[in-house]
Amino acid sequence: HVRLNTFKKSVKIVEKATGENVQLENLPPESESRLSEIRAEKRREYFTSTFQWNKALSGLLTDPVRNHEKLYSDYQQILSKAGYPDMNPLNLLRPSIRDRFDSMEMPYKIENYVPWILKSVEVVSKHSAIFRFKTKDLKRGTPHPRGGGKMVSPVTWHVTMLGEVGENEEGPLPWIERDYTPISSALDWERGTCDILIKIYNDGNLTSWLRDAAPPHPCSDINPRRIWLSKPIKTLSVPTLSLEEDEGFKPASLLLLLAGTGIVALPQILAHRDPTYKLGVSTPRSAQLFRCPVDLIQSCRADDILLLPEIKEYCLEWTEMKNIRRGLKGLRSCTLLLTDVKQGDEASSAPYHKTFDAEKDVIGNCDNVLKDIPNAKVLKSQRLNGDIVSDAIEKLSEPYRIIVSGPDTFNNAVKKYLDSCEVDPTWVTMLSA
Repeated sequence: HVRLNTFKKSVKIVEKATGENVQLENLPPESESRLSEIRAEKRREYFTSTFQWNKALSGLLTDPVRNHEKLYSDYQQILSKAGYPDMNPLNLLRPSIRDRFDSMEMPYKIENYVPWILKSVEVVSKHSAIFRFKTKDLKRGTPHPRGGGKMVSPVTWHVTMLGEVGENEEGPLPWIERDYTPISSALDWERGTCDILIKIYNDGNLTSWLRDAAPPHPCSDINPRRIWLSKPIKTLSVPTLSLEEDEGFKPASLLLLLAGTGIVALPQILAHRDPTYKLGVSTPRSAQLFRCPVDLIQSCRADDILLLPEIKEYCLEWTEMKNIRRGLKGLRSCTLLLTDVKQGDEASSAPYHKTFDAEKDVIGNCDNVLKDIPNAKVLKSQRLNGDIVSDAIEKLSEPYRIIVSGPDTFNNAVKKYLDSCEVDPTWVTMLSA
């Protein structure tokens, strides 16, 4: 419902569901405006449910707030949650966009968010860094709510970060929102620490702000940098590893097709094999993935290899297992696909080209890092293709789950490969990275 933002897209969904062509000329004249209202309402409901207050308010400039009592009430409630309880939504409808920000400083309190202290920034490639946060605020929430007789529902999870960029085109508030999946564990979150791996884009609205706001060095305790992070939000249910709960499905094997920062899904999934030490909670044994072998195919730029030391350890955990009856560990196999850097991508344009320590450069030494690891291989100058996907699927036991996470171009290509392999689409989970 977030991407269904035009009348034509809505029509295509109807045609796909019914298998029939919709004759637009036969529709009532008010159909387009009615569908537009429904799309706007669904978008607003989604952004509100995921604490994205600025995006939830983005319809202020187009919705008929002045003449619609319910709309006015909805927007007033969202403003209150965003930390502006005394602001009238109509005050944000001034002709000048800039005028709307004259009196809008960052609020002291934002519902479902707490400010975290940025402790350090560890550059891990010329393009990416790990941002390490810490807080003592108990209002930060938990990935696995419990207590009061409530059973733990195991999940993978993400958080929303606020970028205090000021005036922006995404909504009337002085920040923008982006979702990130921490690479640190749920137990770390419970203890008040959080590590997030982020690729910096020079033209990215939030990441360029973050790069300038948090230079790569240990941060000062005297004047600490505060970054607003939301309470944890569910990404996937476990053990189904699906966006929606499906109690009738439990994968016998798992294939991860990941690209770029999509690799952040890996540590969270494997954490469910060791819930006591990684999640900090006890989960049903049936939800621990301890009988489910995991294969990884990771595609990344040759100058932006991420989590390679961790991947090595996961591979070793598998090869060093002594008693599989106690449960599987690590990765059964890993295939690392290194794509060439495009011509014209000068090294000097990389955001961390001056900071990245050449001695830590795992890119030139990836063969050495994975040397003598029997269940890992590196394919250079190689993109994912149908043959690689087909070979990986042949090794899976049914019913299997395939998780795809990467840029839209990667996800779209993978979908075509899976369709050609006649993979049941209900066995595939698509995530955007």
